[in-house]
Amino acid sequence: MKKTQKHRKKSSFYFSSFFKILILTIIMAIVLVGTIFGTYVLAVLQDAPKIDPENYRSQINETSKVYSDNGQLIQTLVLNEFSEYVTLDKIPQNLQNAVIAVEDERFYKHSAVDFKRVIGAFVYNLRTGTLGQGASTITMQLAKNLYTGSQKSVERKLTDVYYAYALESVLSKEQILEAYLNSAGFSKGTVGVQAAAKTFFNKDVSELSLAESALVAGITNRPEKYSPYNSEYITAEDNLENIQLVLTPVSEEFVNSEETLQIAENLHELGKIDSFELSQIQQNQLTPVKAVFNPTSKERQELILDLMLKQKYITKEEHDEAVNAPIEINLGERKEKGISSFYVDMVKEEVKDILKDLGYTEEDVEKKLYTGGLEIHSSMNVEIQKHMEETVSNTSLFPGTYTNDKGILQPQIGSVLMDPHTGEVKGLIGGRGIAGASMLNRATDPRQPGSSIKPISVYMTAFEDGATIADVYKDSPITTLYPKWNPKNVGSYMGWTTIRNLIKRSSNVGAILVARDIGSDRDAAANKNNTYSKEVDEEKAMEMIMENLENIGVSTLVWPDTPENEDKTYKDSKSNDANTSSLALGGMTRGISPLEMAGAYTPLANEGIYQKPTFVNKIISPMGDTIYEKKDEGKEAMSKENAFILTTALEDVVKSGTGTAANFPNMPIAGKTGTTTGPKEVWFVGYTPYYVCSVFIGKDKTEERQILNTSSSTPARIWKEIMRPIHEDLEDKEFEQPDGVVKKYAKGTGRSDYFVEGTEPHFTNKLYWNAPSESSTKKDSKDDKDKSSDNKSKSSDDKSKDSTKSSKSDNSNYRTNSIN
Repeated sequence: MKKTQKHRKKSSFYFSSFFKILILTIIMAIVLVGTIFGTYVLAVLQDAPKIDPENYRSQINETSKVYSDNGQLIQTLVLNEFSEYVTLDKIPQNLQNAVIAVEDERFYKHSAVDFKRVIGAFVYNLRTGTLGQGASTITMQLAKNLYTGSQKSVERKLTDVYYAYALESVLSKEQILEAYLNSAGFSKGTVGVQAAAKTFFNKDVSELSLAESALVAGITNRPEKYSPYNSEYITAEDNLENIQLVLTPVSEEFVNSEETLQIAENLHELGKIDSFELSQIQQNQLTPVKAVFNPTSKERQELILDLMLKQKYITKEEHDEAVNAPIEINLGERKEKGISSFYVDMVKEEVKDILKDLGYTEEDVEKKLYTGGLEIHSSMNVEIQKHMEETVSNTSLFPGTYTNDKGILQPQIGSVLMDPHTGEVKGLIGGRGIAGASMLNRATDPRQPGSSIKPISVYMTAFEDGATIADVYKDSPITTLYPKWNPKNVGSYMGWTTIRNLIKRSSNVGAILVARDIGSDRDAAANKNNTYSKEVDEEKAMEMIMENLENIGVSTLVWPDTPENEDKTYKDSKSNDANTSSLALGGMTRGISPLEMAGAYTPLANEGIYQKPTFVNKIISPMGDTIYEKKDEGKEAMSKENAFILTTALEDVVKSGTGTAANFPNMPIAGKTGTTTGPKEVWFVGYTPYYVCSVFIGKDKTEERQILNTSSSTPARIWKEIMRPIHEDLEDKEFEQPDGVVKKYAKGTGRSDYFVEGTEPHFTNKLYWNAPSESSTKKDSKDDKDKSSDNKSKSSDDKSKDSTKSSKSDNSNYRTNSIN
């Protein structure tokens, strides 16, 4: 018996010891695991980036928008996602309640983490053997949206909890809910409830019904599964008038079928897509699909309505009415139709430059532009822009139109219309029959300007140097000035005549002679008493012209490669623009763009003040602060007196010279044509007291055959088609004559003309000369005879054949690729 009791005590001792050791081991294991886990958590949290919860708004991306000059939305700058911030008071209570009901029932009762829900989810998942129930609160989801992203990992979950407590410590529940509703994803590249309402229902979020609110609230759990619509291909059997159209970007390898292309044509005829969208479909950049309601989203909506009823957010009557309410998808537009991308592309580039000037880095600039929620007020006049687009879409205005092997119409056009008094670009055409972002913009592509350069290169510089409109030059072939080059006109000659007539008839010879005299003493005997001035410094003259062009915004000049020109953008020791072929006749090395050409003409229309072309008037931050506002940065390029006098000569060009095709009644018009060798490029640049407009026509540089089947009268006609309707409701007013301009008889010319007060014309004595020219040839003697300034001559701008066989002289470079 004692033996048995001893055995029992011994067994009890062993069992008790084992149990104690087991408990101790478990405790030690728990402590060890806890220590390891705690160390791990501490390490994760230490590595977590610091956040500023009070500045949560800066973490919420918001899509920037571009507006017109009168506040009309032109385009939403969607890069990857469309988002638009809205305050909580604009979000319907039903939508707020729907989100809380399905995402975080105890939202207003717990802090960052709902431990009751955590335990419930753990038990449920343990019992079902799944991970079907989560426990993330709205605050934790906000932390994910703002800071950690969607990667699934333990580290991210721990960081979400950490950040959630940080958010809850400084933000109210209302702020947290507002931030969540603006940062959650709602499928189809849509972020936030406002963007969702506009995308799926084409309405403001404040206008959503209970049924629509429940549908939207259901998307966030699995956005692609619960999206309100799915995309399907359009078939010939579909009623195109009733479909909800979606234009989807495609890969480079994708090719639209013939059936799809025909559907696109039909959509265009119905007004469902504009000509630019049609072009993008034809060029396989987009494909049209239809939005079809997703029934799975309806199931999710009804589940949420049930939860709202259960949680007493709505009554049974409201529940049943919402369940039975039909859901109509009505997709919203993100871009104004009838406008190509070229203008907005220019806006974006200017905004980038502005942001860099404000101190943003290259990387930050791109992000700020698209997702900074900027309100960008542009200079665009939507009516003018649409009118310009419609005008150039008329193929009958373009002789010899054809489509090249890339599907691009030729010849092409670049045109800019701007306010010369402010610099604001009101409309821009970068091409016709083409669309898509980052396409070749002919409005910014430099081309040979031909004679359209003469007013801003030769005559603007000459007038500022002391020349007058009544100075006399000999308009006849030049045979002795340049050893290897004999400049000529394409048409006939006027003999001795004034600068006014040289401009009116677009004389090549006259432009060269006037250019040579810049910087010289016109009253010197060697200049007054010879057919061609003898005491001139042509190198200095070319430098003065180039400096003037640079001063009025021409950025594409190629300067001689010398130490003095070290800071110039383009330099070349052999092929540069420091010669009369480039600067008097427009045969430039690189050329000038229609944008810079329009800007360069602004001093003529704006009392001598140059205004740089601009596209952005104001930029406002998401918080309503104006971070940029355009200032008047006009600078004097010439006197207002000379601007007026030169304008009167350019009015003659339009009234009875080379630019008559641009003329229309009840508005003073001044301008200049331009034609290059071939012709390869034709221009008209003109202005009224209200607007400056440049029109360039030419084939793209990639075309094998560059010659055009047209003349400078074509861009002049297009200029008129653009400008006449724009001026119909504007007051007819004249170019204002400054007080310092007088009209008086010019001795020897036989007529009165305009002069800056106190000035007299030069070389008028030569009008009486009838002596042989310096070549003493029979032909030149005939050309030397006095010819009336009214002698009818065919302008070189009306010709399409170059008569100027240029070559390199001893001191200058001459090109044969440009005449008038």
